[in-house]
Amino acid sequence: MAKKLIKTFPSKEKALLVVIDFKERKKKEFSFEEEKEELRELVISCGCEVVEAVRVSLKKVNPSLFVGKGKAEEISQLAWEKKAQVVIFNTDLSPTQQRNLEDIIGLKTIDRTQLILDIFAQHAKTSTGKIQVELAQLEYLLPRLKGKGIFLSRLGGGIGTRGPGEKKLEIERRRIEERITKLKKELENIRNYRQILRKRREREGVFTIALIGYTNAGKTSLLNSLTGEDQKADFALFTTLDPLTRDLKLREKVVISDTVGFIHNLPQKLIEAFKATLEELEYSDLLLQVVDISKSNFEKVIRAVETILKDLGLGDKPSLYVFNKIDKLDSLDLERIRKKYPQALYISAKYHQNLDSLIKRIEEKILENFVEVKVMVSYFHTGLLNFIYKKAQILSSEYSSDNKIRFKLRLSPQDYSQLKKFLHF
Repeated sequence: MAKKLIKTFPSKEKALLVVIDFKERKKKEFSFEEEKEELRELVISCGCEVVEAVRVSLKKVNPSLFVGKGKAEEISQLAWEKKAQVVIFNTDLSPTQQRNLEDIIGLKTIDRTQLILDIFAQHAKTSTGKIQVELAQLEYLLPRLKGKGIFLSRLGGGIGTRGPGEKKLEIERRRIEERITKLKKELENIRNYRQILRKRREREGVFTIALIGYTNAGKTSLLNSLTGEDQKADFALFTTLDPLTRDLKLREKVVISDTVGFIHNLPQKLIEAFKATLEELEYSDLLLQVVDISKSNFEKVIRAVETILKDLGLGDKPSLYVFNKIDKLDSLDLERIRKKYPQALYISAKYHQNLDSLIKRIEEKILENFVEVKVMVSYFHTGLLNFIYKKAQILSSEYSSDNKIRFKLRLSPQDYSQLKKFLHF
């Protein structure tokens, strides 16, 4: 069993944001303003109040501080002027950089991975989610046990402290490593159990769909609309950590899963820790990439999601664009996007707009996997006839004078395999 994650919620902490603006930023990457806004949304999702956002232009990284010493001192002065209680960077910091920055700034300093882990800790509800978050937290903590022990002394609550807990922070490296090993074994057991469920669905010919996309794109709202569920869907980022799998009532057996939201530059350590969840994508027959097209940078978001899919080895998976939140666009903007993305599905999950078109496209995708075959069956082969009438879609049938029926059938791959056993070929 995963141990209970500590989530301390004091009155809103005041946070100073530090947004790094690399001078050699590529055009396809997120702009400074987009980086700042995304960091602000992450921090608000964590329950903090943003008092200021500082822009730091950087040509190269300082190995010991990430930013220059003079800039670190400026950040310190501004943080104290604004009465900030925590300084949050939009990039990852090495353990050394984090310790040295805290020495100069004199305040708790959080990097991007620790911020996301804090949000994960708030939203981890199930045993699997808690195990995955605790594993990621401990692997993040382990290299930070050196030096002055500043990271071991954070027991006062607030952002960056939700996590392995007071007792764990006091134990030595060996105990933490043992805990990591145990958590990995528990996750492996979960993955094995999910593999059994997936194999059972395969045997039953169940078509599996996974909802993917940027965090807060509306995946959970779409799941609710399609299945009649009432899962929590709100503005906060990373609401869904565990895959939520539900039946989708179509002509064929279909299950649909809502998965953890993506974010650009998703830390590799988090991808590794959440493999048990992300495996649902690998074994899905179809990916529905849900995109919030009310965002001006939605095309950059699409590229960010597709980069993560490629990193996961899923770049060639069958997928459909589902452009959500059309209710927030005027007709001219919507028509412009339609011309550029004619193959996408345009919906509003919140207001159930165009869901029938989406369901129709899903059914078409299901049929693409089906097999069409012609067979001749004797009137007296009752077992095979029962199988055909129960499992196959009969496209045509023709009765002959020699007590046989000539069928043209459409079957799922699983049912086609069963048919071949009946016919011995």
